[in-house]
Amino acid sequence: MNKGLKDKFSAVPLIVVPFLFVLFFLYFPVFSLIRTAFIGQGQFTADFFRKIFTDSYFIKVFSFTLKEAFISAILTLVVGFPGAYIVSHYNFRFKTFLMSLTTIPFVLPSVLVSLGFIILFGRNGIINSSLSFLLHRMVQLPIVYSFLGIILVHTFYNFPIVLRIIGTSWQGISEEYSFAAKSLGANRFTIFWRVTFPMLLPSIVSSFSLVFIFCFLSFVIIMTIGGAQFATMEVAIYMYYNTFSDFRTGSVLALIQSLILTLFVFLYLKSENMYKKGVVRRNISIRENKWSKTLVIFSAIYLAFVFVLIIAPMVVVIANSFINTAGSGFTLNNFKEAFSNVYNYITGVSPVKVVFNSVLFALTTVLLSNLLAFPSAYYLKARPRQKSVIIPMFMSPIVLSPLTIALSYILTFQGILDSSLNWVFIVISHTLIAFPFVLRTLLPVVETTSPDFVFVARSLGMSRVRAFFSVDLKLLRIPLIASSIFAFAISMGEFGATLMLFKTENTTIPIALFRFLSGRHFGVAGAMGTILLFTSLLAFVFIDAFNQMKKISDYKGVNKKVR
Repeated sequence: MNKGLKDKFSAVPLIVVPFLFVLFFLYFPVFSLIRTAFIGQGQFTADFFRKIFTDSYFIKVFSFTLKEAFISAILTLVVGFPGAYIVSHYNFRFKTFLMSLTTIPFVLPSVLVSLGFIILFGRNGIINSSLSFLLHRMVQLPIVYSFLGIILVHTFYNFPIVLRIIGTSWQGISEEYSFAAKSLGANRFTIFWRVTFPMLLPSIVSSFSLVFIFCFLSFVIIMTIGGAQFATMEVAIYMYYNTFSDFRTGSVLALIQSLILTLFVFLYLKSENMYKKGVVRRNISIRENKWSKTLVIFSAIYLAFVFVLIIAPMVVVIANSFINTAGSGFTLNNFKEAFSNVYNYITGVSPVKVVFNSVLFALTTVLLSNLLAFPSAYYLKARPRQKSVIIPMFMSPIVLSPLTIALSYILTFQGILDSSLNWVFIVISHTLIAFPFVLRTLLPVVETTSPDFVFVARSLGMSRVRAFFSVDLKLLRIPLIASSIFAFAISMGEFGATLMLFKTENTTIPIALFRFLSGRHFGVAGAMGTILLFTSLLAFVFIDAFNQMKKISDYKGVNKKVR
């Protein structure tokens, strides 16, 4: 075989395992789901789809899902936009920590977010109890178990997306455009709408699309905060599987949901590419504008609002974990119970077993997702022309909800799921959910890493495998840690797929939280939630520190080139 042909096929083994993994554990089960949706009495039929689109109940479910997702996404933009302006234009102490803090809701299990809102805004929660005490009459703000509650929790949950995506885009727009507009006599309002806003539009569309997707897939928030009177498509899929054992209707709903999601994922990726491929001149340094008195007052009011909406629900979860069941004093019993090795009738296993399951599944997810992402990234670096095919294939789990992935496993691997290997498919589902995010974290770094160091190692007689462990991993250790932390957090907080797949002995922290919340055992739930909360905080403090170091490094690199 000549050298050119050898080089052509040298990268092929890298993609074999990731390709087979995605093919067997994603596309093959999804094919079973499609077959269930279209095959009735042994022949192809579209009757099940016609039934869905003509039934008043399903039409109501579709319209409500679109309505709550759209309103939630719009409100999240409104709330997040001022914050994006502040973090993109001004530097202040603890800015990095604040960014990490506001990111925590996004990675926390949604059931824990629901717990915080119920403790704070519930009918007998802190807000209503405090108002009743102050006004000397019964006050019950209609937040929990209402449409307003759903919208507020979605805003809380997705606020960091807008803050980061629009904030990063805004920070990067060169001030030369504003200076040019001012020199032509434009005022601030005109500059914003005619100059800044069009440049921010791709990031606005990107963040709106992403928030819409997450709200469209809302599941546990709808069940715990909305109540029985509300149902999204995700809730309907779970009901038809779990309550009615109607896999066919559940499969049809899952396919329709996935098609709608595909449209918004395409919109998100398109808007992201518009930003990356744009001709907008970018800043390479962080702005340091001066604070005005008006801005200080506005920022103080805004941050107070953010604290109530974003921080307070987390604070009350932590505080509640140190309060005894009678609500009358400080205690550590909730944490003792959370790490107890004694059987718990609510979870069906001991709490320490619950924690062990979550950590084991998360560590395995980290290992598998990185083992899939690394060879994929190196293959795409060697074959950049194939990115248009490979990346959509590997990113496709994004357009499938965790419930849909789990339902496809139930239809395909039912015999194995009923066995002691049940936990394997929980880990596989977590890996599929985390894999796209890990790949998107590692790929840009792998693509921009200089091959010179590896070339030197190979010239000294190292094999490519040895050079990878001796050179590549050292160069990529920080992004590898960041991607691993992200995968760990995703697995620790995953709820939907686990709820569909788990057996009692495989109960995880999010499942236990849901059961404690349903039984109104807020103390133990708060203790477990506090552990997850601080784990997420430490994780994203590290990731933000890594990103900040990378920006400074890039800036110094540009300066050296300029000199």
